[in-house]
Amino acid sequence: MKMTIMLPLMNNLRFAMPMLGCLKYNTSPETEWMVIDNGSIDPIERYIRDYIKPKRLNFIRFEENQGLTKTNQLAYEKCETELLCLLHSDCFIFEKDWDQRIISYFKDLPEKFGSPIGIAGFFGSQGCLANGGRLQDVERPGQMAGLSNMLEAEIHGIRMKQPWRSCGIYDSFAMVLSMDMLRAAGGFDLRYKFHHYYDRDVSLESLRRGFNNIVVNVPNHHIGGLTHEHVEYEKWLKSKIGKIHEDGVLHNKNKGQFMEKWKDVLPLYIEDDFSFREGVISQVPDQTYKGDAIRRMK
Repeated sequence: MKMTIMLPLMNNLRFAMPMLGCLKYNTSPETEWMVIDNGSIDPIERYIRDYIKPKRLNFIRFEENQGLTKTNQLAYEKCETELLCLLHSDCFIFEKDWDQRIISYFKDLPEKFGSPIGIAGFFGSQGCLANGGRLQDVERPGQMAGLSNMLEAEIHGIRMKQPWRSCGIYDSFAMVLSMDMLRAAGGFDLRYKFHHYYDRDVSLESLRRGFNNIVVNVPNHHIGGLTHEHVEYEKWLKSKIGKIHEDGVLHNKNKGQFMEKWKDVLPLYIEDDFSFREGVISQVPDQTYKGDAIRRMK
């Protein structure tokens, strides 16, 4: 079993350099690289070929930004390995041969639990509310809902102690997806414009298609927002929506679409044994879990 890492880049080479260096030294040579350059002015391709030098590289360039959802769909269409890792250019990975450990879960866990793994992500939660919000049994009052081994994991939720845990939904900055799962789902739902909520959507598609999701204890750091703050991205966004900042309009539109699509199966919660929780939600007493309704979704 092999993995392809897809890196979407739009300028910010200066900040991407250390991230690319982490990948260079911590990723095994068997893993393929797919770099999609979305209209960068920075010399992305030259830097990667001259200094990073992946053993297997598929470099794809567009003259204009395609948007993250379309870029993910292209990666799905071009991927030739069994696994596709979607990795943002501001995610630093600090574990040697992290890719091989994740591959081992896709190989070994199905035999133990009876269902294939659909996604392995770096940050997620076991539960999902009807509005797409994360839901997690926390260790102390007021703790955020999230599982990870990010440098500042405690800020975002719970620091993981186990190698992996069951998961419901993810944050998109680092997700490894089964190509079998993506083919069953037909790839990504392109109705989610640009980037909001597609990560929640594909997480639930995995569960819907009978796959299990896990969040993995891989030490990492995610900065967030670098591309969106770049002047070239702001110019591109203005050409699409007339403003250099999204101001929540697209976010809310995607949120509404997400809630309508999944209203009959949310909220849900995945227990540690991959069963679906039932009963009243303690954090939201006026709502109840829908159990495994997502498995029966048409």
